[in-house]
Amino acid sequence: QMSKSTGNFLTLTQAVDKFSADGMRLALADAGDTVEDANFVEAMADAGILRLYTWVEWVKEMIANRDSLRSGPASTFNDRVFASEMNAGILKTEQNYEK
Repeated sequence: QMSKSTGNFLTLTQAVDKFSADGMRLALADAGDTVEDANFVEAMADAGILRLYTWVEWVKEMIANRDSLRSGPASTFNDRVFASEMNAGILKTEQNYEK
């Protein structure tokens, strides 16, 4: 629990400077969604930044090696399942936006 009296209080600006905006978003999203008080955990913000960094590095690697990736028509069962799931997600998103 953050409190000025215990010395573990951060302003929003200090928190964003320390963890980045994305790190804060991840930590705040994980802070709690029940009726209990939200609990900001600095370790979660640190872990979020690490996951984002790892993901960005993986994307850079995939882009650098895109010539070695499979190309051509999507004809396998897995390709069709993936396309079906993506289309279902798009439809569900459209329906929710319309609501």
